Amino acid sequence: MSENLLEVRDVRKSFRVPHAGKNKLCALDGISLDLARGETLGLVGESGCGKSTLARTLMMLERPDAGTVRFDGVDPFTLAGAELLKFRSRVQMVFQDPYASLNSQMSAAEIIAEPWRSHKGLIKNRQDRDMRVRGLLDLVGLGAKAAD
Repeated sequence: MSENLLEVRDVRKSFRVPHAGKNKLCALDGISLDLARGETLGLVGESGCGKSTLARTLMMLERPDAGTVRFDGVDPFTLAGAELLKFRSRVQMVFQDPYASLNSQMSAAEIIAEPWRSHKGLIKNRQDRDMRVRGLLDLVGLGAKAAD
């Protein structure tokens, strides 16, 4: 088990600019960071500065041109099959625009429980899932509004 949960070293990512020949747009230029277990990471910056590209790279939705990403000591870009599914069950992005990301027809409790419904092996039964959801809502002072 690695000391840091996430280690990013000198990650670079460029995109070809349409109709510009060999010109490329440099979205990430040597990004390095460590994230210890229990820490939270928030990416803040101006529009177009690379926040989404970094997040997409960390989630394995984009492959970096250079550099390394290690999650819990493992390079996620080497994973496949069951190991890749296991990785994807441990990571998630929270998007900036809740109206585009969250289903307004669902309660806060339903939204929190959704990943556990999708990854059935993580929590064995509904009672355990409901208890965990309620505990998370209590942590942020929303336990009394669990069904709202």
